[in-house]
Amino acid sequence: HGRKSLQGLPVMIFAEREVDFGTVKRGEKRTHTFTFTNKGDVPVKIDLVSACECTTVDYPRHPVNPGSKGAIEVVFDSAEKEEAEEIVIDIFLEAEHPQGGPIFEQLTYTFDIEN
Repeated sequence: HGRKSLQGLPVMIFAEREVDFGTVKRGEKRTHTFTFTNKGDVPVKIDLVSACECTTVDYPRHPVNPGSKGAIEVVFDSAEKEEAEEIVIDIFLEAEHPQGGPIFEQLTYTFDIEN
């Protein structure tokens, strides 16, 4: 299949990678927890999680060992939003890709605004 060896790399397998918050009234907050399992053979160490200002993210500050689960808590604050949008959350790991560059994962959520 041409699948590259993942030996020595952290592998985050998420229960889901996207969530739809549905219709949100401006000013409301929505929370979601994305859970993952480390299916690799080395610990997952999250270096940085970035998203827009409307999103607060909490994530494990400690390594998540192979076979263990972790969670990424997302709080969406709709106060500044005026229309439906898709928000992307980038998760950068403290690991180098064999071909060079960082290893990162992406999660997304969508919402509609009720005016």
